[in-house]
Amino acid sequence: MLVRPALLRPLPHRGDLIAAGAVPFTLAIVLLNIRMDATWGRGIHLVITALACGLVLGMGLLAEREEEHPRAYQTVLLLAGLTLLAIALVRWAQVLGSGHPFSSSGALTWMTLVFAAVAAVPAWGRIDSPVCALVELLAGGLFLLAFVDWVFAPDGPTTLRWLLVLLIVVYVAGHLYWRERKRRHAVHFVNAAGVAAIVLGATFLGALFGGFAFAVQGASGELPPDPGTWWELVLLAAGVGLVAYAAVDREPGPGYLGFVVLVLFALLAGLPGRGGASIVGWPLLLLLGGGAVLAAGLRPSHPLPPAPDAARDPAPTEPLPTRPADDDATRPLPPEA
Repeated sequence: MLVRPALLRPLPHRGDLIAAGAVPFTLAIVLLNIRMDATWGRGIHLVITALACGLVLGMGLLAEREEEHPRAYQTVLLLAGLTLLAIALVRWAQVLGSGHPFSSSGALTWMTLVFAAVAAVPAWGRIDSPVCALVELLAGGLFLLAFVDWVFAPDGPTTLRWLLVLLIVVYVAGHLYWRERKRRHAVHFVNAAGVAAIVLGATFLGALFGGFAFAVQGASGELPPDPGTWWELVLLAAGVGLVAYAAVDREPGPGYLGFVVLVLFALLAGLPGRGGASIVGWPLLLLLGGGAVLAAGLRPSHPLPPAPDAARDPAPTEPLPTRPADDDATRPLPPEA
């Protein structure tokens, strides 16, 4: 017996209640996959998770969009359903014979492709969910990385890093294209670029921890690998660009991501070089550049330009005409007898 789609369509006035129930329901399915992993078979987990995904994600897809973008309850249903979809895809890969899907680039390729394709349905078109667009972008980037690793099997992390730079460029180009068409979607293109920059910086964590060990042990230990000026420049440009975008467009998300990227840059660029610690390089360059900008901003200016918000202040309005006084109030009193 097939379930009619109308039965799964949430009523708008009950949407918040349904979303409140979908969160613990989804969490229960996640806990079952973790706790009963060695007790139940993979096929059982696949069936249970797939049915739960169909229920939760189906409600999110069938809900009517009442505003420009989905309401909060519909976004909760979509994200919960996509979470269950990711777990169902992992179980599907295990049923097909992949014992560890995340360590197999081939399995990860088709899993991320299917996931990105499903996430694209609510991200655009009728539902037009900006958050799902971010999920789709991140899944698409992971698909590219897994596909290249599966097909070409590159040696070392250099290829991965160049692919991340390519993703950053693609995400920035996507933001420029959608900026005037879909404002909220365009912001998430910038967020996706910030996540790619963080992953790029994370690929140098080995050099970072090696640098800490080198600083503790002294020069007698083995020198840590140098990330290189080019990669430090990429992280610096990405971090400054994210923070600048957040300040100009007043979007907090890119600002938080840019802060993380700049922290990674500072930790990596702060490692002592092979010639020992020195202020020559990034410290001196940033001091000179930042000092020049501060001096330009603090220089005297006469006359002062108009305030930044002056153009947005409402034009002065003419005073309202006074109401004529009441005749009884202005009429002279009769003389006393």
